[in-house]
Amino acid sequence: MTDQVQSPFAAVGPGPAYDKVGIWLPQLYLEAAREGQFTIENRTFTDCLFEGPAVILPIEGCHFDDCFFGEHGGDPNVLMLAPLGGYQVVGAIPFRNCRFERCRFLGVGFTGAPDFLQQLVGLLGGETLAPSGALTDKPKA
Repeated sequence: MTDQVQSPFAAVGPGPAYDKVGIWLPQLYLEAAREGQFTIENRTFTDCLFEGPAVILPIEGCHFDDCFFGEHGGDPNVLMLAPLGGYQVVGAIPFRNCRFERCRFLGVGFTGAPDFLQQLVGLLGGETLAPSGALTDKPKA
């Protein structure tokens, strides 16, 4: 796919570090895909606002530190989608070896391995279930 249609938004750019920026997730993915990279890898996001609609798929090595995952009305399960086809999920934006520090998510769902989803539910419910360290610190309310 080499579609040259221009986005109406300013380019997010290839990183590897982003600080205090708003990121529309579909645009971040399309910018990477246009360069032949179909997974967002080896990037650090600090104090960023991620906007959807989108679903994030942390594949491996992703860390979420002191993040606000989004409004869930007291039920963190509404932010998560369990993959029904094993580990392949079409339409989700895959991330690998990325760090999210004090980021906020708006209109974003999360999917992934069952242990990741369980850790996220535990964090959002106030109970830390992160023995692997993939999710650390309780998110801001």
